[in-house]
Amino acid sequence: MILNPSELETHCINRQFKAYLLEDTTYSLPYKKLYIDANKTIIEETKQTDAIYIIVSGVVIETQNQTVLHFLGKEECLGLDTMFHGSTATSSIITLTKTVLYKIPASEVTRKLAERPAGIQALHKLLTHHTLLLKTRIAAQTSNYDKVLQALLHLGYLYGEEKNNAIYMTMYFSKKMLANYLHLSYATVASICKRLVAQGILHDEPHGMIIYPKNDTNL
Repeated sequence: MILNPSELETHCINRQFKAYLLEDTTYSLPYKKLYIDANKTIIEETKQTDAIYIIVSGVVIETQNQTVLHFLGKEECLGLDTMFHGSTATSSIITLTKTVLYKIPASEVTRKLAERPAGIQALHKLLTHHTLLLKTRIAAQTSNYDKVLQALLHLGYLYGEEKNNAIYMTMYFSKKMLANYLHLSYATVASICKRLVAQGILHDEPHGMIIYPKNDTNL
């Protein structure tokens, strides 16, 4: 799938920090590979955790106070905030799909950052970008229609399959979850999805969605 500039930047930033953690042959870190079912809590808000995670495959949501902050996918780092809050998580991470993760002891990451400070810049860039994405989405002056369409395309990038000029997605998320993420009402999201269907941009069924980007002249 062709990434938009924001998706491409996110991918590059995540890739850079992952390489620092796991692909540095001069300073390897111990890690475990975990296979997690859908709808499982990896990190629980306000609880102690002693590890950070990197997504190998699958999609998770990050929530805070029951609000969806992010949908996160391949190569995203999870739990980095705990290194700055006494191992206490400020948000929850829940799997939406079957997910494969690398689990790395947080103490080992902290030690490497102290001994190999080149990674501090990559970490700062990652955390800053993560916060900027959230602020930009909340403050966006775009129409509700564009917000919903861009969110669907983002989910398509995370775990959709592109074929025949369309993006196929299994419905691991709900319109209610999407409304929470976008700070819109369920009725608004449902209405916009119906409009996208009428325009031939979206095929919407209970088990999944198909997006036809080429049918939107603005994409």
